[in-house]
Amino acid sequence: MATVTPPTQEEIENLREKVRREVEKNGEENFAKVDLERLNSDEAYIGKFWLHAQQMDGDNKENTVKLVVDTLLWRKKFGVENISEDTINKAVLERGEVYSHGRDKEGCKLLVICVRKHVKDAQNSEDGKKHFVMMLENLEKEEPEKKITIMFDSEGAGIRNMEIEAIQFLINTIMHYYPNFVSKIIVYNMPWILGTIWKLVKTFLPVKAVEMIKFLDKSSIQEFIE
Repeated sequence: MATVTPPTQEEIENLREKVRREVEKNGEENFAKVDLERLNSDEAYIGKFWLHAQQMDGDNKENTVKLVVDTLLWRKKFGVENISEDTINKAVLERGEVYSHGRDKEGCKLLVICVRKHVKDAQNSEDGKKHFVMMLENLEKEEPEKKITIMFDSEGAGIRNMEIEAIQFLINTIMHYYPNFVSKIIVYNMPWILGTIWKLVKTFLPVKAVEMIKFLDKSSIQEFIE
């Protein structure tokens, strides 16, 4: 894999100017003010998009601008800036399905998805998504220049706990809207009966996401987590 390099000061200013034009074209009302302010003040944030774009085919500058604009449009539409525990159904918070605990051997914080605690709940599916995004936001704010590892703890899970649409949302969100933030995706102790579902899920995911997924058991996980 080619070495990724951060943008120069000149490249950062050039990216900001191109993004400003795209914001005007799309309508400033479709972007959250807080996100635009961060883009103009946080060079490390722009750097994340730049580094992420270097792993894509095509022109790096154009890819970076597209990543930034698409991410900021999504953040506004999803209402990221307004998400808090007060906006999420208490039942979702108390389920204990998504939580942060410990680090892997590379020092990345772990964001754990406890699959056996997932329930197909159409009424609260949006709140489940909000909870996941809130956790990503919290971890990114705690250590803005570090990556995290996502772990699907599948021990004790069954078909009733697997929801393809939910997995797609989780992985597509981290791949498209949280640039250069996730180190790897671990699927831990997956029961054989769920293998077919994961094979199906992988067909819907970006190639880069599939490359990041590691299927580990109690023995092999010790290579990555103490």
